[in-house]
Amino acid sequence: MFFEEKDTQEIVSYEEYPYAVYARVSSEKDEQVTSIQNQIDICHHWIEKNNYEWKDEAIQLDDGISGTVLLDRKAMQLILDKAQKRRLKMVVFKSISRLARDLKDALEIREVLLAHGVRVVTLEEGYDSLYEGKNSMKFEMFSMFAAQYPQTISVAASGALAAKARRGEHSGRIPFGFKKEGKYLVIDEEQAKVVRLIFDLFNNQGYGHKRIVYKLNEELMLGNIVKPQKVDKWQLTTVQTILKNPIYCGVFIANRNTTVKIGGRKKFIRNPKEKWTIYKDWGPKIISEEEYEKANNREHRARKKRFTPWNELRGKMKCGECGCNIVILPSYKYKQNGEKKEFNYLKCSAYRRGGTALCVNHAPIQYKDFRAAVIDGLKAEGKQLKLNVKSDFEEQKKKRIKQTKIEIDNAEAKKKRLIELYLEDQLITKAEFQVKRAELEEQIEQLTDKLFLLEREEEETIDISNIKMAFAQLERTDQDLFDAFSMLIDKLVIYQDGTVDFHYKFK
Repeated sequence: MFFEEKDTQEIVSYEEYPYAVYARVSSEKDEQVTSIQNQIDICHHWIEKNNYEWKDEAIQLDDGISGTVLLDRKAMQLILDKAQKRRLKMVVFKSISRLARDLKDALEIREVLLAHGVRVVTLEEGYDSLYEGKNSMKFEMFSMFAAQYPQTISVAASGALAAKARRGEHSGRIPFGFKKEGKYLVIDEEQAKVVRLIFDLFNNQGYGHKRIVYKLNEELMLGNIVKPQKVDKWQLTTVQTILKNPIYCGVFIANRNTTVKIGGRKKFIRNPKEKWTIYKDWGPKIISEEEYEKANNREHRARKKRFTPWNELRGKMKCGECGCNIVILPSYKYKQNGEKKEFNYLKCSAYRRGGTALCVNHAPIQYKDFRAAVIDGLKAEGKQLKLNVKSDFEEQKKKRIKQTKIEIDNAEAKKKRLIELYLEDQLITKAEFQVKRAELEEQIEQLTDKLFLLEREEEETIDISNIKMAFAQLERTDQDLFDAFSMLIDKLVIYQDGTVDFHYKFK
């Protein structure tokens, strides 16, 4: 539904009546139904039909962002900021569903806009706050329908998946060990042979996860087994996933996970087991239920499990050969008196997952020795360092903000000089003054919008107040130094021969 044209045919300029046209799509599927261009064209038609000057600068886009997550929508945040600074008089949407698909967010956005004198127009629903006045029932009803839509789709999709599961039909990625015939899974014997081997090695031959990986890659090189899906070599995570998947004993579990909205953002969580729907004898069995239960029995797993020592340099140590993370590999031996001595060596995580098939075996370095060398290196650097309390990221951001503010000040100065040229010096005509003033005001508005977005760029999280405190922590080597290392170190590149390249966060 559209609105009646104004009685006057005079065009209202954008400078007189600044407005925003908001458009959003959340997915490729959404794009097919209500594309960005489609939304803009509909709003463009309404703007010109109602005798407002069309300006491309008025368009604000959130592309590929869900309407249920307000905090991630930068364009909408910019519109709200402009409204609060009285720099907008109207916002036009194709529909309320483009504004938000969350009832609370939709009502909050409308409240902020109206509270700052901004006219809200949604075209599909025929809502215009200029004519509706304080009557918000229409807006609330359509907002509720818009919020209900994704929930309805989710419930319908869940119901359809549950119906398929009850019929034994499969949807989604095909697990290793199976192939699909029609709507159903059937056993792929070449792949199933590997699955049975994995469970046999783990359950009956005393192999741990890593030894299974080595064994599989040996058999793969000999041509005795097939490779896993999507990668050329067997890896630790692949083996662990197969051992934990009940589909191999014919059991399918639905509703294990869900998404919730926390603090304005979506989060993926695991449902409690009471909410799971378990379908036994759902599909063909590669192994028996007894074999699966034995592999996932807590006591059986506990006998094989080794606990990785605490790693204060986690995520910082990188392999110089393949780029993967370096992790701690615990090992031990017993002395003649029965005393157990532990050795915690550094290993490339790719080598740990797949042996020499994925990377090289590094020279043996114990974590405690490496940690001590890192601390000594940092202390040596700290003695020559002129301390700077900001990270490189913050410094670069600060420079961009400073430069943008300078550009805004320069534009403001030009505008002031322009007024002097017109009023005092009388060196330009009124028409020239109006044209140039409009250009400068548009430039200032664009720079102000840029500054707003810059100031809200996602920053690196800093757990300690400044670099000085991080260096001070290095003196207490008996304490957990994770925060200090995170502040000071960008990465540590470790090569096969044991040499290390230090990359610091400070200059």
